[in-house]
Amino acid sequence: MNQSDYENNAAATVLVVDDDPGARLLVGSALEVAGFQVITAPDGKSAMSQFHLYPADCVVLDVVMPGMNGFDVCRALRALPGSRHVPILMQTSLDDMQSVQRAYNAGATDFSSKGINPMLLAERVKFLVRAKQTQDQLRESEARIRYLAYYDPLTALPNRQRLLQILEQQVEWAAPRQRGLAVLMLDVDNFSRINDTQGQAVGDSLLKEIAHRLQHCLRDTQRTLQDDGALSDINDWVARTGGDEFALALPGIATTDSVQVVAQRVQVALARPFVFAEQEIPLSATIGVSIFPGDAPTAEALIKNADAAMHHAKKAGHGRLEFFKKSISTRAAKHLSMEADLRKALDRGEFTLNYQPRLAVEGMRVEAVEALLRWWHPQRGFVSPDEFIPLAEQSGLIVQIGDWVLHEACAQARRWRDAGNHSWQVAVNVSGVQFRDGSLVERVSRAINAAGIEPRMIELEFTEGALIEYSAVVSKAVKALKELGVATALDDFGTGYSSLSYLRHFPIDTLKIDRVFVRDIASKGGNTPLVDAIIAMAKSLGLSTVAEGVETEAQWHYLKSRHADQVQGFLFCRPLAIDDLERWHAEWLHSHQPQSARA
Repeated sequence: MNQSDYENNAAATVLVVDDDPGARLLVGSALEVAGFQVITAPDGKSAMSQFHLYPADCVVLDVVMPGMNGFDVCRALRALPGSRHVPILMQTSLDDMQSVQRAYNAGATDFSSKGINPMLLAERVKFLVRAKQTQDQLRESEARIRYLAYYDPLTALPNRQRLLQILEQQVEWAAPRQRGLAVLMLDVDNFSRINDTQGQAVGDSLLKEIAHRLQHCLRDTQRTLQDDGALSDINDWVARTGGDEFALALPGIATTDSVQVVAQRVQVALARPFVFAEQEIPLSATIGVSIFPGDAPTAEALIKNADAAMHHAKKAGHGRLEFFKKSISTRAAKHLSMEADLRKALDRGEFTLNYQPRLAVEGMRVEAVEALLRWWHPQRGFVSPDEFIPLAEQSGLIVQIGDWVLHEACAQARRWRDAGNHSWQVAVNVSGVQFRDGSLVERVSRAINAAGIEPRMIELEFTEGALIEYSAVVSKAVKALKELGVATALDDFGTGYSSLSYLRHFPIDTLKIDRVFVRDIASKGGNTPLVDAIIAMAKSLGLSTVAEGVETEAQWHYLKSRHADQVQGFLFCRPLAIDDLERWHAEWLHSHQPQSARA
């Protein structure tokens, strides 16, 4: 026997039960030589006591004994908790087939003659113990797989699949009793930003603490449902249904007032700061609610409608509570249909790019164009970007669509360069979602290399919202883009945090002044101080400025007087298809080339 076998056997205990002291000694000695720990018992009653005190990994059991015979002892052992899978090898001097059959019927694993060589018997026991250990490992793996199928390993809460099972049981309970059942779906606001800035370890700790606090927000089920004695298994539940999403199942609730009490408890619990490494992190949650039976008749529909209400609430802001309404369902169905069409749009070639020129304030020449995505649906016709872009971001399709835009824009930049007429920089909008997985720089590099253009010919525009929500990955990406030679611009500047510290830490090249500020600069008491401040801030940091949404001569003259670098808007040109843009540019050159600029 090798050392490994000896060490494995040393961890196993064998109970030898025989009324013959000599047999106990011989068998016990052989097993000890094989490396097993051995305990012995002279009869059935002693065997049961020994097994209670020292649960064995294998039992060698004589059949013929006074008092309880081996068959009775085998049946009694099998009835004990935890002994179901313990191998029992029965020994007897009887050689009739009836005894063998009785042994197996009583629960024996194996059967041998009493006269077998003790060393061979030890080898047989070794095989039985090894088989049991393998089976134990398989059972543990199966149990782990079953657990992971229904529970979240991080928080130990039920997952979405288990929640569905729980709600199915609760619907079965509520329906005949004409009772309510409320489902709350919670999304932790801005969790991805915390994960990006604080790291995954802090994020995981935060999720576990959120789970703990949510469990303390549940009602006292014994008190609230005490009028029905059949409710011992119908309790409030918390589940983790996604990365930063949780759910509450509240049986017995049928009114919005009762739901609001629990929702308020949740918001108060999350608002209490979470402290990690002496840093306080306050949180809020956006909550969607669906109530049985009015909002949905089934468990699956309850989850779906609460989910729809939660996502509808998120569009209005953070920390909101939204009850499901039929209009939300209609809107969700429309979005689902549009999402299905959106998935097919790339393959069908339904996307196109329009381009809007950006003109230098000095000289009024076109220096860049912004690529703007357009979707022409065969049945819906023109679909507004305001309608499909948020849906593409929510579904994650924006990554694939963004890849197409990058490749198409780079290819068009190459065509203009090869034609020798224009050296325009092409600006491409990127969503915060495209930054999220850290692959954006590689995707941009692939598009540039595929088109065979210089990186400086492309500018990527992203919003303040993306910068704040995904600050860590955006910062890393912007620095890598800078090293690659790609220009970057902060879009819609002034509508978000507009923090000077952010601008100092992100190596961007251009600030785009949002159209909402440009719109009112020519009116009395308008946004002129803000526009002046943005232009001054940009100049102090060595950044260029682009004013978008210029629609009037007065706006244009004001921006020129304040020395903005570029302007963009309907006053000069709307977003156009390539052929139309070429015609516009020829006309623009014809009418403006003799003039240095407008007076």
